[in-house]
Amino acid sequence: MNGVKAFLFKNKYTFCGIAVAIVVLIVAYCSGGSLSENNNAATSDSIVSTTVDSNVTVTANVNETAKHTKNNTKSNLSQKIKAKERPTVAVTANDSTKNNGEQGVVGNVSNITNSIDTNHTSSNSDNKDSTQSEDTTSPKQSTEKDKYLTDPIPEGKPKPVEPQEQVISDDVLTCTFSISCATILNNMDDLDPDKVELVPDDGWIFKPAEVQFNEGESVYEILQRVCMDNKIKMEYSWTPIYNSVYIEGIHDLYEFDCGSLSGWMYSVNDWFPNYGCSRYEVQNNDVICWKYTCNLGNDIGGNYAVGG
Repeated sequence: MNGVKAFLFKNKYTFCGIAVAIVVLIVAYCSGGSLSENNNAATSDSIVSTTVDSNVTVTANVNETAKHTKNNTKSNLSQKIKAKERPTVAVTANDSTKNNGEQGVVGNVSNITNSIDTNHTSSNSDNKDSTQSEDTTSPKQSTEKDKYLTDPIPEGKPKPVEPQEQVISDDVLTCTFSISCATILNNMDDLDPDKVELVPDDGWIFKPAEVQFNEGESVYEILQRVCMDNKIKMEYSWTPIYNSVYIEGIHDLYEFDCGSLSGWMYSVNDWFPNYGCSRYEVQNNDVICWKYTCNLGNDIGGNYAVGG
């Protein structure tokens, strides 16, 4: 017993240190458990808080994303709608914009149209050139009218010479020339009563005779000279669309004096030209006859031609 006491006394500081250490450990353990719980609680709170914050953030982000996406969708849709409506908006925005817009649209449409027309014209030109190329090797006659609305000239017949292209020389030629209203004799009932005395018994106003003319002169110029030399009244009018004169009356006998289909026509070598008398260039020894028709040429053999 004494030995134990002596041992404890001798090692009292050691045991005190151990006891203190134990106490500290116990205290530390107790404190540590509480701290751990607090830390766990804090951590849990932190986690909850973080989770909540994260959820809030995520929700917020989702909402923002959804909102942004919705806005973007609305914006894109709006832009698409505006893009579709832009021409209308551009035109109707204001007067200045409207004018500019209309000019632009018209300009673009005009360019497109011009492009199409150019291609079409080019195509037609190519086709025309091809047709013309074929025509040079084909005996087929053209069916197109000229710029003065003249039907195609029958093969072998002289083509018209425009007055502005006429060349008259000093060479003197001769032709046979006459003026007749004999058809009226068979249609006296249709004749204007005031004109009866003007019709010769034989129908000849100017009997066939040889007359002189200068090379290059037209049927009209010879008619004018014959009427002037023989004091025969003659009246005419210029028809620009046909680029020729139209004989309205000779010897005071006018168109429609003997019915609605009556008037003057001319023939050269028994052919009634389908163009005006001032476009027909007379040749040497031609036989020219001016005839009054009461039935649009049918009674004198010229129903296929246009009146002179």
